[in-house]
Amino acid sequence: MIVGIFQSLRRDVQQTGAAGIALLFLFVGVVTNRYRYEAIPFRPHNEHFAILFALGILAWLVWQKRARIVFLWTDALLIAYLGVALVSAFLFPPDARDSVSYWARMVLAVVVYFAARALMTGTARAIAFRFVLKMLLVFGVLEALYGIASWFLYPFGINLGVDEYPLGVRGPGGILCNFSLTMYGTLWEPNVFGSTLMVVILVGAVLFVSNEFASWRRALGIALAVMLGALALNASRGAFLALLFGLAFIVLFARGMNLTQKLKWAGAAGLLILAVYVPSQEISRGLMNMPGAPGLAQRAPCAEWMAKGMPRGTQTGDPEFDPSTGPESDLNVAKRLLEGQTLTSRWVSYKNAWDDFLQKPLLGNGPNSFGQKYTTTARTEGWISNLILMALHDTGIVGTTLLLAWFGVFVYKIFRAWHHAAVSSQRTLVFALGIGLVCLFVAYQVTTMLWFGFMWFLLAALEQGAVSLKQEAK
Repeated sequence: MIVGIFQSLRRDVQQTGAAGIALLFLFVGVVTNRYRYEAIPFRPHNEHFAILFALGILAWLVWQKRARIVFLWTDALLIAYLGVALVSAFLFPPDARDSVSYWARMVLAVVVYFAARALMTGTARAIAFRFVLKMLLVFGVLEALYGIASWFLYPFGINLGVDEYPLGVRGPGGILCNFSLTMYGTLWEPNVFGSTLMVVILVGAVLFVSNEFASWRRALGIALAVMLGALALNASRGAFLALLFGLAFIVLFARGMNLTQKLKWAGAAGLLILAVYVPSQEISRGLMNMPGAPGLAQRAPCAEWMAKGMPRGTQTGDPEFDPSTGPESDLNVAKRLLEGQTLTSRWVSYKNAWDDFLQKPLLGNGPNSFGQKYTTTARTEGWISNLILMALHDTGIVGTTLLLAWFGVFVYKIFRAWHHAAVSSQRTLVFALGIGLVCLFVAYQVTTMLWFGFMWFLLAALEQGAVSLKQEAK
């Protein structure tokens, strides 16, 4: 089965040629952009090298008249938005250099969109779109396996990408005594991991229930089980909420299996998440008491303090308990779900962001300016975990209107192409990625990662998938 999957990917590369190779490199670059090369000037990321490679291949294809760079009228909305963001970056933030640097990240994300879109004109769009969806599914499984391995290896002192998540109980001097582990694999941080896996799971779920991909069901079922297990270990609440929304949409509207069958498989997915999530929150504390666990020596006073019944005093040096870190409970699983620190900090950041927006409502305060003024409860740079509020804060009413107008036209074009297309496997693929991205935007209302190249790569793929539906109709 695994050999067959990679043979299928190899056939796609052969059929798409240089454009397919460039798309593959660009995809790998944007999904591993966490890694930075410190020894090279300007400390570039994987994404930077992938963009240069993709643009080089694109230039060659255009010169050979095998690809076209086409600008649409909607592109003017994106360019205008970036223009507003640049003006705001220079005028208003406390640190203009930092804001312009973040603006450059936004520009690179849009460059990924334009490059991927143009590369897909250099070959058969339908084949290129299928190739992208296959890459996405394979990456989802590999990322899930990497995350699961990270979770189990972390207690042995090997950190491949795991955070300790506080659950409300701190011991003497504020030492973290009670927590769970949440992975982020090759991605930037746990919320990115959770939301990305959620998208891939929903794409796989649509294909799993469809008749057009019935021959894939065994492979898809295994892939979905692995990814659902990793998502349960990650325990991202925003991703869970968006996943629930997406699964409900699939049960109601996806073509293929009858309603009873779809409900059965959706219930099985929920049971699998619970079967992994509930014990993992208790196991993580036990794993972190292993001899090689990071920070075990520093947490040694926790055991003595807990053995005494966790007494709380008011004298200097007494155990510290901060109610803002979350409610107490006997079960880690309940604490992880109900943990209030991030919820409270989000509401504080939302209020601060809204107040700042009201001071500069037209052009905003500048990209990434929020983190220049505020910090989180973990003493890291502040972040606005809401897509629309972040746009309002950074680029004001003018910028947000331009950005939402672009997304509105984009959604209309995709829906129109999908709605008028005949039933086919290509139509199912467009529906699958469309559902995944809609739910990603649902998740982005509590944790936004809009200006990552990965997001814009998928937008370009979905757009070209919709174009391929129009070509099928003709």
